[in-house]
Amino acid sequence: MTKIETVCIVHQPPKILLGMKKVRFGRGKYNGFGGKVTEGETIEQTAKRETLEEAGIEIINPEKMGELLFQFQTEEPDHLVHIFRTEEYKGIIKESEEMKPEWFYTENIPYKQMWADDEYWLPLLLEKRKFIGNFIFNRDFQIAEYKLKEIKCFD
Repeated sequence: MTKIETVCIVHQPPKILLGMKKVRFGRGKYNGFGGKVTEGETIEQTAKRETLEEAGIEIINPEKMGELLFQFQTEEPDHLVHIFRTEEYKGIIKESEEMKPEWFYTENIPYKQMWADDEYWLPLLLEKRKFIGNFIFNRDFQIAEYKLKEIKCFD
């Protein structure tokens, strides 16, 4: 069964807000804020709720930028992740039990401490270009193969 999830990137050029994952799957990696869609929730509502829970901020006008299917050559189920971007938020950024938020200048994004796929699609997001893709990870969580393409819009 495929997990349906979201990730939201707060991008205020020239900076990007990422969180260091502190627990569970992805622990020890920087990522955007997000998680699993719950029943009765839209993907945008999930992106808003998860960012509030993980970073303490309310995102404003999130725009869907990407849709990525992650598959693993392990017992990990597939993840279909809807990627959002926003420049605006309300509230004060704060650490949560799950994430430690941190600002980075876009020329210093810590790709070596992130999922291997991020360096492929994150530059598209930062240029406000929409994309779809599929990443297959081997047993060592390295990319075994991938497809990524830019699109004009989501249907």
